[in-house]
Amino acid sequence: MADEFDRFLASSLAPPERLPDRRFVANLQARILLEDQLAGKRRAVLGELLKQLVALVAVTAAAWFIGRASPIADFFAQTPAFGLAILLAGFGFVVLLFSSSGRTVPFR
Repeated sequence: MADEFDRFLASSLAPPERLPDRRFVANLQARILLEDQLAGKRRAVLGELLKQLVALVAVTAAAWFIGRASPIADFFAQTPAFGLAILLAGFGFVVLLFSSSGRTVPFR
């Protein structure tokens, strides 16, 4: 009796039989593919950002250690404008170096 009731309940609650919605499936597969592509691009952008941050920290640390040397610190103390010009030129070079990597690909 329970098996008969289970079959009746399953047939009553089951959705009507129909063909699969191919357009919905294609749309869902396209969205999954797009999400996979975007995830890959996000990883690439984050990796590039991490490399640039490490390079920026290395350049900053090198400039700080060089600036702490006694002869250079004395020279910059006597002519601070020259030190500022060198600092701005170095910053411009770093910005130019990072912005001209040429490896960025626009989203398709």
